[in-house]
Amino acid sequence: MTALVLSLTVGPRLKQADRHDSPALVLLGLALLWLGWYGFNTGAALAINDVAIQAMLTTTVATAAAIVAWQALELLTRPHLTLIGTCTGALCGLVAITPAAGYVTIPGALAIGLVASLVSYGFVTKLKPRWGIDDTLDAFGCHGISGIWGSVATGLFATHRVNAAATSNGLLYGGGLTLLGRQLLATLLMIGYVFLASWLLITLLRRLLPVRPSARDEVQGWLGKDPATEAFDGQR
Repeated sequence: MTALVLSLTVGPRLKQADRHDSPALVLLGLALLWLGWYGFNTGAALAINDVAIQAMLTTTVATAAAIVAWQALELLTRPHLTLIGTCTGALCGLVAITPAAGYVTIPGALAIGLVASLVSYGFVTKLKPRWGIDDTLDAFGCHGISGIWGSVATGLFATHRVNAAATSNGLLYGGGLTLLGRQLLATLLMIGYVFLASWLLITLLRRLLPVRPSARDEVQGWLGKDPATEAFDGQR
């Protein structure tokens, strides 16, 4: 949500890059991220027990499902698969399963991962360009959209059979609307709180200091040199 607020208030770049400078570093970063993700998804159990093992399995399954879903969407809409897309799909799966990791079954994790890529891909490729949002790293499109889905999906797929801490089963496991309603309410409250807090902070900061570089500095940044120096070199 903070990324969305910043994108809306700071505004788009003068020139938006159409490629990533180093896909290899993106892959390396994703690999480190995926490894670290097991630390807090399984570590949240605070023990080596069945819940921790389940969290590890659901994290793996949801992430793998999200990768396959993103690749399938790319094959349907693009000439070929991309490494960046594969890494992005993995990230969506990791984010989406996190709220539900220790509470859902393997089929539930599979569904969460698949839908995560569907909703995030739709936002990034369709809604984001239409709304003119310049979210450079798709922080909202991936973390935000997939995270919202994962939070709501916990109310659909959580089950007492996996974790005794789930006092109410999810909607699809016979628990009715109780848990789903709680998840929806908590998600909406958090969206509203973070949106308002971020907007107030960025509004205050804009009164105290610049929140984006000048046009000259921005151009110099993506040229890699001072435009005035470049013009002088050309004349010489």
